[in-house]
Amino acid sequence: GSIPDSRMSSIACRDCFAPPGKLHIVIHSTKDGPAVHTVKDGSSLFGHVFPGDLIIAVDNVDTRSFTAEQVMTLMATNSGTKRKITVLHFEDE
Repeated sequence: GSIPDSRMSSIACRDCFAPPGKLHIVIHSTKDGPAVHTVKDGSSLFGHVFPGDLIIAVDNVDTRSFTAEQVMTLMATNSGTKRKITVLHFEDE
């Protein structure tokens, strides 16, 4: 979808590296794909990913068509190793 002109925002694509273990983030499904809903205190991704960020890839696997559950499963499958999580972050100007 296109972003309406009334909302001027820049979009940043970022790779975040998550250490092995639980991430302590909550993901939900949106019309644009899986997105971060909550980053819990103590999460290794705190300050790196933010609520509203779209998760577009995990370890270079395109997750834009995934449900939140599928993303969580993918992350859990690789929880013993460091994971690369690619997010789209919308910065309001």
